[in-house]
Amino acid sequence: MSSDMTDLAATADLLNDVFAPDPPLQPDELSWYYDENPEGRAAVGRVLDDGQQLGNYALVPLRFDGVDGSIVRLGLGVDLAVRPDSRGTGAFRRTVEDSYAEGRSAGLDGILGIANLESAPRMVEAMGWRRLDPLPLRLLFATPWSGCHEHHTVTGDLLAGGRLEEWLPNRSLPGAFGHTATWSAEQLRWRLGRRRAQYVLHVLDDAILVSTRTRMAGVRLAVLLKVIPRRPLDTPLRGGPLAAAVGEHHRTPFVVHWGNNHDVRFRGMSLPRRFMPSPLEIVLFGFHDGFDASAFELSCFEFLDFDAF
Repeated sequence: MSSDMTDLAATADLLNDVFAPDPPLQPDELSWYYDENPEGRAAVGRVLDDGQQLGNYALVPLRFDGVDGSIVRLGLGVDLAVRPDSRGTGAFRRTVEDSYAEGRSAGLDGILGIANLESAPRMVEAMGWRRLDPLPLRLLFATPWSGCHEHHTVTGDLLAGGRLEEWLPNRSLPGAFGHTATWSAEQLRWRLGRRRAQYVLHVLDDAILVSTRTRMAGVRLAVLLKVIPRRPLDTPLRGGPLAAAVGEHHRTPFVVHWGNNHDVRFRGMSLPRRFMPSPLEIVLFGFHDGFDASAFELSCFEFLDFDAF
C-alpha cells in the first residue's frame, strides 16, 4: 500500500522548509523513495501537532548479508528533520522514538543512520546508539588498463529493459567478514531511478561500476559510487583500473570513492573530512536482542548504499 499523498505533501513541505533543496522536493519523489523500494516500504516516524508535521524520520529497508548466511534488515535512516520553531521542545526525540515503533512494526532489525555532526552526539550519548568507525574518502590512483568495458548512461529506456538482469543475473555476494549491503538487478533498477541524479554504468567482465560526476572548487570530479561484482572473485579487484575506466568516461583524472568494499583493493590519497558530503557520521541502533548491534560490522558500504548522490 502506498503512502497517503497528503502525508507525503506535508513531509515534502517540512523537508523543503528545513533543507531548502533547489528545486523544491515533490511528494512523488518521496513516494519513489518511501514506497517503491523492492526491499519494502519505508517505516516513517512522524510527529504532528494540530495537523502540522513537526518531525520526520524515514527508515528505508536495506538488506545486509553475512558470511554465515545470516540476513539483517536495517532501516537506512533518512530525511531526519524537525521544524525549526519546534527545536528544543522534545520533537527531535519524539520523532526518532516514533520511528522505532514504526521500524519494529515493519519487522526491521534496527536502524543504520547517516547522521550530521549535530544529531549524531545526541543519538549516541542521549539515546544509546552506537557510532561506527568513519569510512575513508579517497582520491583514487588510476592505473592504465586495456580491459574490455562498456559505458552506459542510465536512462528510462535502459531501466525499463532487461540489461540489468543480463549484467547482474544473481544477487551480489557477502564478504569474508561482517555484513555486506547486497544488490540484485531489481534493487539496482529502483535505486538508479532516483530523480535529480545522473548515473553511468560501467560494465566490466568481472563487475558493474556505478558513477556520477560533480564539481568542487571548479574542478570536475568523477565519483565512483559502487562496485558490484558480477560473479564470485578468486582475488579482490584492483582499484586502479576501475578508477581509470570511470575517469576515462567522465574525462577527468580525479576519481573519488567513499566507503569500504571487500572485493576491491583501493589505493589512493585520503581526503580530509571537510571534503566529504555532509552528513557522514554512521550510527547504529538495534531493535531487539536477536540483533547484536555491538558486534555488527560493515564489510561493504559505499555511496550508492545510501542517498548522498
